[in-house]
Amino acid sequence: MAHVSRGVSQFTPTLPDELDIATLNSLTADKQHVYLFTWLSDLFKYLQSLDEDGATSHQMFVKNELGKLTPLSSSNFTRPIRILVGRCYMEIYAKGDRKTLFDVVSELLTALNTGKADRNIDSKFFLVHVIGDIFSVAGDSIMAMAAHGTLSLMRVLRYSSNNAGYRTSIFKSLSQIFSMTGSFVDENLARDVWKQARNGASDKSSLVRVAALDCLREIFKNSSYFNNHSDSENLKSIVMKAFESPQSCVRKAAAVCWASSLSVASTITTSIVEVAPKKFKKLPPPSPEEEGHSPPSQPTRKVVEHVTYTFEDTLAQLAGAYTKPGVSARVRAGVTETYAEFLFMCGTAEIESKYLAIVKNLLDDILSSPNIVNHRFKKLTSRRHIHFLLNDVIGQQFLGENGRMNAVKILVNEFLKNYPVVMKDQYEPSKYALAGAVGSLKFLIEALGSAVISLQTSIRDALLLVLQHPNYTVQIATCSCIRAFVLYVPSQLVHMTTTIMNNLNRELAVLKSRRSSADVAGRCVGYANGLSITIGVTDLRPQYASLDLTSRIFSLATSLLKGSGESDVLVSTTQIEVAWTLISGLMSLGPNFVKLHLSQLLLLWKSALPKPLSKDAVVEKNSLEYSFLLHVRECALSSILAFLQFNGRLLTSDVSKRLVVMLQNTMTFLNIILAKKIVEDPTMRLSPSLHLVDYEMMVRRRVFQCYIALIDAQHGEGLQADILTSAVSLFADPDNYTSPLSTTIASSAGTYESIWEVADNYAYGVCSIIRGFSTAKFGFEKTHDEVDEDKSWLSTDSLSSSVELMLHEPTLGALEHDYIHILSKLETKSGLVPWQSYPKSSITAVVDYAIEVFVLLLPLQTEKIQESILEQVASFLNSSSLQKDPGRRAAVTANVTIALSGIVKLVTSVKNNHRHRLADESVLNIIMEMLRSIAVKEDAYVRIIAADAIGRLSAIGGHQFMGIQVKNTVDEIVKNRDPSARAGLALTLGSIHSHVGGMAAGFHLKNIASILMSLSNDPHPTVHFWALKALSTTMESAGLTFSSYAPSTIGMLCTLYLSDTHNEQCISILSSNLEIEYSTVRVLVHCIDTLIGVLGPDLQDHPKNRELISLLIQEIANEDDPFTVVEAIKCYQHAILFAPQYFDTTGFCQKIAKYINSPVNDLRNAAIEGYYQLARNDVNGVFAYAGRALEGHIWLAYDATPWHEGLKSIILTWLAQTGVTEARLWVARCQAILVKLVARRRRRSAKSLAQNIAPEPELGDEEVASFAASEAGPGGATGDSNAKTEGGEPLKWQTRVFALTCLKEMLAMNREVPGNLIPKVGDIIRAAFSASTSSVLEMRLIGVRLLDDILQTFGKTADPDFADSALLEQYQAQIASALTPAFSSDSSPELASEAINVCADFIANGVVQDVPRMGRILKLLTNALESCMTEGDEITIGDLKGISSTAQVMLKLATLSAWAELQVASIERDYLRDVTMPHVKSLTPLWLTAIKEFAQLRFEPESGPVNGTMTLSGPIDNAYSAGSKESVLQLYEQSWLKIVEAIASLIDQKPDLVIGALGDRKGTVINGGKDENNDEPTAFFFVLFGICFEALVIAPGGDTMASKDDMPAILNALKKILRPSICGNSIYQDSVFTETIDLFDRTILTEGYLCQEPLIEILKNLCLNHPASRRMFDTDINGNDMISDGLNQMFELLRGVVLILTQIYPALAELPTNPKTLTADAITITKQAMDAFKDMLESFPFGIRLDLYATYLHMFNCLLDTPACQAAVIPTLLPNLKGVLRNVVKSCTESDAESYGQILQEVRSFFAFLISTLEQTSHAQHKESVALRKNCLLCLVVVIGSCEHIMSANDSLIEDCTTAIIESFNNPDVALVATQCAKSLLITSSRSSFTQMLGRKLLPQLVALATREQLLTNTGDDMLKLVGDILVAFIKSLEGERVAPAMAVCIPVILYSINDDEPELLSVQRRQLIEIAGADTVSFKSVVARISASQRLQLDKLMRSQAMIHPTNNDEDGMHSMPSIQLKTDFAF
Repeated sequence: MAHVSRGVSQFTPTLPDELDIATLNSLTADKQHVYLFTWLSDLFKYLQSLDEDGATSHQMFVKNELGKLTPLSSSNFTRPIRILVGRCYMEIYAKGDRKTLFDVVSELLTALNTGKADRNIDSKFFLVHVIGDIFSVAGDSIMAMAAHGTLSLMRVLRYSSNNAGYRTSIFKSLSQIFSMTGSFVDENLARDVWKQARNGASDKSSLVRVAALDCLREIFKNSSYFNNHSDSENLKSIVMKAFESPQSCVRKAAAVCWASSLSVASTITTSIVEVAPKKFKKLPPPSPEEEGHSPPSQPTRKVVEHVTYTFEDTLAQLAGAYTKPGVSARVRAGVTETYAEFLFMCGTAEIESKYLAIVKNLLDDILSSPNIVNHRFKKLTSRRHIHFLLNDVIGQQFLGENGRMNAVKILVNEFLKNYPVVMKDQYEPSKYALAGAVGSLKFLIEALGSAVISLQTSIRDALLLVLQHPNYTVQIATCSCIRAFVLYVPSQLVHMTTTIMNNLNRELAVLKSRRSSADVAGRCVGYANGLSITIGVTDLRPQYASLDLTSRIFSLATSLLKGSGESDVLVSTTQIEVAWTLISGLMSLGPNFVKLHLSQLLLLWKSALPKPLSKDAVVEKNSLEYSFLLHVRECALSSILAFLQFNGRLLTSDVSKRLVVMLQNTMTFLNIILAKKIVEDPTMRLSPSLHLVDYEMMVRRRVFQCYIALIDAQHGEGLQADILTSAVSLFADPDNYTSPLSTTIASSAGTYESIWEVADNYAYGVCSIIRGFSTAKFGFEKTHDEVDEDKSWLSTDSLSSSVELMLHEPTLGALEHDYIHILSKLETKSGLVPWQSYPKSSITAVVDYAIEVFVLLLPLQTEKIQESILEQVASFLNSSSLQKDPGRRAAVTANVTIALSGIVKLVTSVKNNHRHRLADESVLNIIMEMLRSIAVKEDAYVRIIAADAIGRLSAIGGHQFMGIQVKNTVDEIVKNRDPSARAGLALTLGSIHSHVGGMAAGFHLKNIASILMSLSNDPHPTVHFWALKALSTTMESAGLTFSSYAPSTIGMLCTLYLSDTHNEQCISILSSNLEIEYSTVRVLVHCIDTLIGVLGPDLQDHPKNRELISLLIQEIANEDDPFTVVEAIKCYQHAILFAPQYFDTTGFCQKIAKYINSPVNDLRNAAIEGYYQLARNDVNGVFAYAGRALEGHIWLAYDATPWHEGLKSIILTWLAQTGVTEARLWVARCQAILVKLVARRRRRSAKSLAQNIAPEPELGDEEVASFAASEAGPGGATGDSNAKTEGGEPLKWQTRVFALTCLKEMLAMNREVPGNLIPKVGDIIRAAFSASTSSVLEMRLIGVRLLDDILQTFGKTADPDFADSALLEQYQAQIASALTPAFSSDSSPELASEAINVCADFIANGVVQDVPRMGRILKLLTNALESCMTEGDEITIGDLKGISSTAQVMLKLATLSAWAELQVASIERDYLRDVTMPHVKSLTPLWLTAIKEFAQLRFEPESGPVNGTMTLSGPIDNAYSAGSKESVLQLYEQSWLKIVEAIASLIDQKPDLVIGALGDRKGTVINGGKDENNDEPTAFFFVLFGICFEALVIAPGGDTMASKDDMPAILNALKKILRPSICGNSIYQDSVFTETIDLFDRTILTEGYLCQEPLIEILKNLCLNHPASRRMFDTDINGNDMISDGLNQMFELLRGVVLILTQIYPALAELPTNPKTLTADAITITKQAMDAFKDMLESFPFGIRLDLYATYLHMFNCLLDTPACQAAVIPTLLPNLKGVLRNVVKSCTESDAESYGQILQEVRSFFAFLISTLEQTSHAQHKESVALRKNCLLCLVVVIGSCEHIMSANDSLIEDCTTAIIESFNNPDVALVATQCAKSLLITSSRSSFTQMLGRKLLPQLVALATREQLLTNTGDDMLKLVGDILVAFIKSLEGERVAPAMAVCIPVILYSINDDEPELLSVQRRQLIEIAGADTVSFKSVVARISASQRLQLDKLMRSQAMIHPTNNDEDGMHSMPSIQLKTDFAF
């Protein structure tokens, strides 16, 4: 969107003209549809814009115009037309006074009843639809016509059996009538409708069944005739039958119908119903005698007792239906949805109060039912259904934080703690109930996060109790829950680990005794799994872990393995499983721990996976022994897999070769067992629930997993090809599978329907990679940030979608299938449980992993092997045995399809490094033949995969291969008329064009597009749906190439939308059912979206296309299908992006506002994405369009899903755009979020139930307070008419944390100019205080961090009322109170560390500068420091005790870092010295120790430091270093720089203390803090230097140790460390010096001025302190070599300074340069570098120094030649030049004749350069040239003044110099500088012979200049003034006899230039003469006496003229008043 602030007038709808029937009839059929559609759309948009009065005034127009449609031809009444007409009536009667309503309905009913009921079906279809829509909004106003309408609909219903859409519309209209008038309909009529609806609920058309079920629901709910036992049971039976439907919409409608009836019956009511009198046969009229006596007929009354259920009864009824024997999976899914719908009809309060009853019903009555638990698939399905109900529905949709906390208490106290049973009659949950309860507890823990801390003790105890359960499923579920618990409550990690380990040791001791039993073995395994899980969390929460336990656990595991051979089989089995499970957990600690034990592990693995001996193939063993051997191998392989997952860094080629040998040994052993065909003895089982084949499959699964891990780690080259044969046999061999008995019976009975609905968790051996229209990703496709599923655009994401997906998922996963999954599982976000990523059973998983091994290995083989393997696969696929077994055939087809698809994906993937290839044509042809045979199958899932694979394979094969495939596909389409085949072939065409792309595919575009457009018009839904999808794919890949086909495509799409053959309301039942499954409208709008992307910005240039697209999008966006609306929203979003001025942004914003809280995730995500796109450009414009209530919508939506990144992005974008301009409003907004209450949901009202909508809060218009709860308090009305709310509770803590994070970001945005926020400081501090005292750790953490930001922002701000006080001083008590809870017993190390940092910032910012007044904050810091100084004891700060060793390091480093920050700040803030100095003596050793430990962790060998090394937390041993190195190192990396800066700052303040602490060294002399020259460095020098050096090396790369921003601070610290008193001469060692200089050079070349500034100082100091510079006058011959080496280093240092200058001025290095403006930093750096160069020159020996002088002058010349340097650089360098020249002169006094001449020549050359430059610029007028001339003049003065004593008086340059100076007077811009220069030279002319000669040459030229004729005119006044001033200054500088001659020259010059017409000049000349006279009166008189008479007269006249002395006054009288002076000197001689 370009911008959203444009006007919306162009989008204001207008009333269309009257409908022209004549014009309509003159058009063709297609154009009639478009014309009518456009007119109705315009009318509807206009009616939408009307208010109540406008709607009333337009009723007659609408009645008349729409009435014209009734007599039209029936062919015009297509579905979109019917819908639009109905909407127009609904819009007008929903607002107006309905005065025409009766007439309109009467006319419609009359038309409906006209003629025969079986004629003009299309017209009657139209009338039925419109009547129903009118009754749906205005039925309560025409109740009298309800019966008439119902009878009319019943009449036409009888003749509607041949039209599915017509029949559907009738039932829908009946339900709409009953929804408004049901209570007024006669019972007989109602029962007739009830009967027809019951029959319709069994119709063959799914759409009719949905409408009939909705009708039944409305009748039951809105009339009181059917709420009895009989009708309720009939309704239940109808619903149960509807549940069997394959269509999800039917099951959904049945679920809503049944749930509604149960909700109606949930209260006890007794009704009195009036019953109409029975109709008798017609009797003769009564006689007159009897006439007066007959009583009037009156309706009878009967009391009806309604069916009533309590809440528990309702749940029991649902549970009974779910667990009824023989019900199908569809029925169970339907009952589950009924549960959900019924719960949605209850209120939050009722759900919370009945939570225990709900849980018991689900866990005991369903999950523990014998009919469920005896079937594995049913059990897994039920477990997921219960998870959906308890977690996704109740936990996510109903329960707030308080409700979730109460739910946790119920689960813990009522379920978990009831195991094991203590009392005899106590309730004991079953193992299934326990597993379900633990799963729900896990969800609640993840949802609550840190808020669960208040219940941590009870949860911990309960989990430890349940962990001992002998059932493996319960154990694994508990382990998963334990993982979540310790992740969110990490303080319990050590306690849990220790307790579980102690329990394990106890049970292992019992296991070895004679009291051992199966339960003991089970408990051992459970504790082992729990221990491995807690170990796995150690790496995620290292600061809470106790790593000393790891070595004990590893020792326990190895001892168990070694001692397992001494026990019997059962005991040994348990010991081995426990040992390998513990080792698997230890693998998650990572390479730092595992590398210490790798050699031992390799030996253990080798012994567990030996090479099978030849006798193993001969010796017979029983099944128990084989089971044991397989079990041992599976456990060992599990640990290898864990090793490969967590320790890829240790996988060297040698280790991988060893592992490959072990895997091959295992495969050989498996082949031996397979060859023996062992018959299992049931009495000889290792585990009652596992067969021998299960063990075999588990081992194969592990082998394949390990192979995959090796290949992913690039170690798969050595694998043998026979693995491929084994893999192919597993997933493609027709005979290599074992089908369960139930599946075999179903297949033989012919009841097999689809492989995806086989409910036995095996499904003939099909893989689990195919998940509906989506597929799971292979390993090479996954990234860390993506989900593990490649989602199809057809995949839906709504609340109940997971229930529906399970019906097409034949194999379900569970955690107990593979416990390694829990170890490798990443942290999941609350509410998002990846059920489909759970591990499958071993028999299915082995197929999945076999396919992946096949995919990864086949492309690595040679062409011959590839061809051989693929031919084997093809033979399996075409095997005759598959023809007899359709289930296995479907499974093999699916497996082969996904395998071949994976291969071509791998070869064409971007990650392919050309090792994987398919190059041979025969190989491609084999694959293509298989894929083409699959692409025409009926199975849509595999058909899509095959079509995509064909496209990828065509891209691999090249242009010619692709052309052949296109031709073959087109020919096949022509020949094959099967709908499924044509659909697959259409997809194939689209896929080929998509994957080939470019010019190669463009050659075939016309052919492909025409074929697909033709197929899109096919009436069969399967064909035209997939053809349209293929067309969309083709358009997307063709891009702009397709733009020429855009008009015809848009026209076709419009025609299809307006036709009656491409929607679900078509005539054919089959087509209607298929349309429900494959919505053509949805794919149509998908095509429109793609077409918008194709046109792009060109959409603005095609008005016809644009208008048609806009019309279609707007109407499709009003469809009932939410997923179609999603596509429409995307369309509109992209259209606004490309053509914002032509699409209504306001309407779009307002439309999607209602979806932002939608229960349909896809719809919510689309709305959020739409808002985000608009908000990125102008968020205020979005709120202006959608209304300010959108703010509340967004925050409430975020509160419902705190993990949603889209919502977070919107809010952050909102903050980024308005955080500065609306800073105060953001403070108020965040405060409102912290205190607002969210209203709770009550029962849905009748209207809500009727409309089947989820209640959504209607937010008010208040900007900040627009939340569901009213400002008045809890229970306020929200304005929602559909959902009432009750009570209220705060927003979730995640939302409040995010609001505080926004507040924190807002402060950072306003940190530079915080003045606008000063009035809100108190509010911000209150928010931070409230958060920091919360019970949730995250809240407390963000609160403390917010305090830190407050200090950073306002710390230096003065109080506006009291300028002498800091603004925050008045809040000191609040800040201190907010920090106190950070050190409580329930705090955390991170929180305490942050609080310590805040304390330091408070003191450092100077809020309070008086130490006694710093109070508690300084005391906290002091106490923390004292705790750090305590030797041996663990650190305790406040009440925070008992923390882990890593946490202690964290707190100590935080403390030391805080004090270091204060020490560094004390350099600039004197008051801080009173804080730090008392503790410096204690701090310095601690700082140095911390730096030493950091160096050890960072740089010492991988094996760790030697024993005995101390750290902040005690001794470092190898295990500690290895296990915690990474976590501890991160802590040091965050703190080391501050500590080093503090140490460096103390070198200036306390040198004796620092040098003493750094360690003694040989020859150390400490003298008053002065740097002494010591050869040896201090003991700690190399530690400090090495750390700084390493940080500088890695900082540009962004390492965690340092960043680029840290480099200036590191260099400043290094500047102080590299002092002789610290480093000695060690820095000058060759290796050290070379590396250091290389680093400095790189830093100079890559970094900016901030780094170059300290580098100049470092280089200068190193040069000045170099040993060679101290011995430069040593004449000892023996030392010459050493001095020579030192000089080389000094040259390198000097070169570094020059390198800095060449970076700024490339001309210094004779490099090309671009003119640019120098920054202030560049000017500063230049001056520093030149100053350093000057100082460094003097440290060199005399002979070298002479050459360096020349170098300096050359550099100065280059700078002088640089235009950019003239203004600011050269003037600052003049003192530097003067200093160098004086040193040059000084060197001349010490030099011999030869050196003297060399020096003189250098100076003279520079002097000549300056004169030459002046001559060259004499006539230049440019700004740069003028500045250059000024600088040259100044440099001349500097050179002459510094070198006058060494320059010859006879030098020829003197004449040139004076000429250049005199010429400068001619330039007005330079004249002033020339004056000063000439004045300086004349004044100093007496100092040397050179200056005397210069003065003699200069003075005559000045006289000549002053007496030049042209200066006597008006233009020469300034010059005369300047020359006169020079002469006056010259005379003043003379003494004695030299004064008179000078006056004799100067006075006539002045008198000569007198001009009476220049008053100002006369005044100046008089002043000049007075100054001359005052210099020497005697000489002046003598000179005056000798001048001519005319000159004396002129002098006398000048002195006596008064009027010329003062200028005329401003007032009028000034010109008449004559000023006068009294002359004291008589000039008359």
